[in-house]
Amino acid sequence: MSSGRPLITANQVTLARLIPMPLPSWLIYRAAEQGYQHNAYMTSALIAGTVIGCTDWIDGLLARKYGPTVLGGLLDPIADKIFIAFAYTPFVDVVPPLVPWWMVALLFQREFFVTALRSAYEQRDLTLKTSYLAKVKTWAQMQGIGVMLLFPLVEDQQLLAWVLGIGVVGPLVAMAGLYLVRRKLWRGALVMSASFLPILALHLHGDLNLTITVIMLGVIGITWFSGLDYLVVGWKQLRGRGDFSRADAVRLIGALALPMLLYPVLIGPAPAWPIFLILAGELAVGGLDNLLSHHRRATKALAWGGRVLGVCALLGAALIVPAYAGPLAILAAAVSLVGVSAEFWRGRDYFLDKRIRDKAMRGVEAAPDPTPEPTPPTPPPPAAGAARAADG
Repeated sequence: MSSGRPLITANQVTLARLIPMPLPSWLIYRAAEQGYQHNAYMTSALIAGTVIGCTDWIDGLLARKYGPTVLGGLLDPIADKIFIAFAYTPFVDVVPPLVPWWMVALLFQREFFVTALRSAYEQRDLTLKTSYLAKVKTWAQMQGIGVMLLFPLVEDQQLLAWVLGIGVVGPLVAMAGLYLVRRKLWRGALVMSASFLPILALHLHGDLNLTITVIMLGVIGITWFSGLDYLVVGWKQLRGRGDFSRADAVRLIGALALPMLLYPVLIGPAPAWPIFLILAGELAVGGLDNLLSHHRRATKALAWGGRVLGVCALLGAALIVPAYAGPLAILAAAVSLVGVSAEFWRGRDYFLDKRIRDKAMRGVEAAPDPTPEPTPPTPPPPAAGAARAADG
C-alpha cells in the first residue's frame, strides 16, 4: 500500500462511474426505436457500457494501492449493482423486448433477497465468507450485457462467430502467458472461456432469440447459485437462533415483492424513469443497511416496511388501475426517494470518512484519562543534626 496522495482517489472514480450510468440505458432505448442493426446508438451503448465497466477495475486498483475507505467499501458494490440494473432493465422495455420481464425480475429478486439476508446476519454477527462464485456472478452479469448488446448489433454472422471464438481462445492464451511470465494460474480465464463456449455453439446453431434467452437464463442461474451460501447455510443458522424479528420479515418480503412489481409496471403505461429511480435507490440503501446492521443501527421494522411495502402497494395499485399507472409510479418513486435519502442522512456518521474520524476524536476527548493521578512523593526524613536542632 502506497503512502502518497493520489491525484484521483478510488472514491472519485466510483462517483464518476455513477454519474453516466443512465447513458447506456438511454442509448439502448434510442437504438430500439431505430432498429438495432447498423445502429450508432447501439454501438455507443456498447462502448459506453464497456468504459463504465472498466472504471470498476481502476477504482479497485487505486483502493488496493492507497488503501480502502469505508465510503469506498459502501459505494463500489452499489455502483456495480446500479450499473447492472440500468443495463438490463431496458432489455425488457424496448420494442421488441430482448428478454421477458420476469427474467430480469428474477435476477434482481436474488440481489434484493440476499442483501436483506446479509443485514439479518450482520445484526447477529453471523458472517459468511464471500465465495469465488460471487466474483464469477459479477463477471457473468457484465459479460451478459456485452454479448446481448453485440448479438442484435452485428449482422455479419461470420464476424460474430470470430468475435465469440476470440472470447473462447483469448483468455486461455492470456492465462498461458501469465503462467509463463509470473508462474501464476489465472482461474478467471477458465471461467471466461467456459462461458463463451456455449454462446458460440448457440450462435452457430443460428437461432438469435434462443441464444439470447439461454444467455439470460445462464446469467440468472449463476446469480442465484452464487447466493446458495446465504440461502441455505446462513438461513439455517438464522432459524436456529430463534430470534427472527419483524424487521427481518419486512426486509425479506419487500425483497421478494419489489422486483416482481417493478417490471410489470415498467412494461405497462407508466414512464420508465420512476422505475429506474426506485431500482437505484433501493439497491443503494440495501448496501447501507448492511453497514448499519453491522453497527447495530439498522432501521426498525415500521420505518423500513413503511417505505418498501408502501412502494410495493403503490406499484400494485398501478397494475390494478392502469389509467393511473403513471402518477402512482411517480408517487412510489417519491416515497422511495424520501425514505432512501432519510436513511443515508441518518447513517452518515458510519460511511463518511471525515465524520467517522471526527466522531472517534470526540470519543477520545470525552473519555476519562485512565492514567491515575500521581501521588506526591513522601518527603525524606530529616537529617540527624537537623532533628536535634529542632528538639533544642
